[in-house]
Amino acid sequence: MLLKRRNRFSVFTAKKDTSNYLNYLCDSFRYSDISNGTASGCWGVDFIKKQSHLDLQARKLLNIPPDYSISLKNGYRFFDLQDLEKASTLFNVCSQGESFKTELRMRTFQGKTFYARAQGKAIKNELGDIIGIRGVFQNIEAEKKQELKLLKSLKYTEEHNKWLYQLSHIVSHNLHAQVCNLQLTSKLMDVETLTKDQEELVTNIKNISHNLECTLAHLTTIATLHNVDKQAKYIVIKELFQEVVQEIKKSTFQQRAIYYTEFSEVEFIKYIPAYLKNILSRLIINALKNKHPERECEINVFTYEENRKKFLVVKDNGIGLPQDKIDYLVSKTRTSHSYVEDEYGLGIFLIKSQIDAMGGSLMIESKLGKGAKFTVQLQ
Repeated sequence: MLLKRRNRFSVFTAKKDTSNYLNYLCDSFRYSDISNGTASGCWGVDFIKKQSHLDLQARKLLNIPPDYSISLKNGYRFFDLQDLEKASTLFNVCSQGESFKTELRMRTFQGKTFYARAQGKAIKNELGDIIGIRGVFQNIEAEKKQELKLLKSLKYTEEHNKWLYQLSHIVSHNLHAQVCNLQLTSKLMDVETLTKDQEELVTNIKNISHNLECTLAHLTTIATLHNVDKQAKYIVIKELFQEVVQEIKKSTFQQRAIYYTEFSEVEFIKYIPAYLKNILSRLIINALKNKHPERECEINVFTYEENRKKFLVVKDNGIGLPQDKIDYLVSKTRTSHSYVEDEYGLGIFLIKSQIDAMGGSLMIESKLGKGAKFTVQLQ
């Protein structure tokens, strides 16, 4: 019986030892797999033995020869001189119990610099005393290059946009006085004393000055919108509509219209206020300008939601648009130049740019003599 018990005990012990060994192998494989998969190396400093340690992946990342021994004295060589002080400060802070996560420039054994993401924390014994520090680092050179490239591109775009804003401001400011002079000159002309050809010439001058005035107004809008608060906010659409209509009535452009509105399905929207106000204002003004001469102007403004997307619609009963002009207005690549100088097209182009910037879209439906419908996908 004693022998059987001993055999049973021996078997039990053997199973337990095998299990521990398998757990060890499993943990070792898991660490190796994660380390290799993420290209992360482990480092550590033992304050008791005054020794430094780098695992195999860390030595591989730093391209350290197998026979090279890491120590506290030669550890500095693996940090770029520009970030050496930063690394020293972080290690000192970590040795006092404070963890860190950072990005800094490191160097391989041969002196090749690369960006690394590193973190570390203190190691404490059972009494809570700090006996060392350890952590991991990862080569992020490719990721950092892409990030720096993107930042450079964004900076260039920002400077280019600033230049365009300054250009539009200068152009609109310098043209304003000349347009006013042209309009005043055309008004002072006595058409009764002119010949038919001269009268036609004056009419053309008036049309040109009017178109210049409209183009100038669009340039001014662009210059103004550049400096608006680009922070999206929740907007009550009904209140914004009422504000837009009141401003239109007070402006020099006055046109009677009957408005039909319905905002119950989508009452509010998160949007850049200046953008949505300009979009709504332009669409309503376009509807007023394209009033049919034989009937009273009616404008329907409403919102709806479909497939979790929110829409704003401005529909009129005006003169409508030809299909080729609709194709031009909604196209992203402008190959046709038939309407380049059309102030109507310029206004639609402006609001379409703002809609695109907010991730939405603009749809136009129209038939000559039967009005137009503009549908703005807001979200």
